[in-house]
Amino acid sequence: MFWSSPSLDLKISLSFLMISIIIAVIFWAFAKKRFLSLVIFSILGNLSFLINIYSRMFVAYNLEWLQIGTLLIWPILNIYLIIRLFKVKNEKK
Repeated sequence: MFWSSPSLDLKISLSFLMISIIIAVIFWAFAKKRFLSLVIFSILGNLSFLINIYSRMFVAYNLEWLQIGTLLIWPILNIYLIIRLFKVKNEKK
């Protein structure tokens, strides 16, 4: 999507995925909240592939399953994780 090059789009998506892992690990290291860092990683990881959702990289590298998962399954998982996060947070009060 960025430069119409599947290899560059894949590198950009994987770079954003690595950044989301680093952010989640840093957040876990400072806040010591494992579940919250998982939610942060899941949301940022989903966004890392959503920015290139109409890219040719999914077809070029035979990753159509990832494209479908990014559009349909991963957002539902994120919604579930956010709801569970707030439920657990309210139960502790």
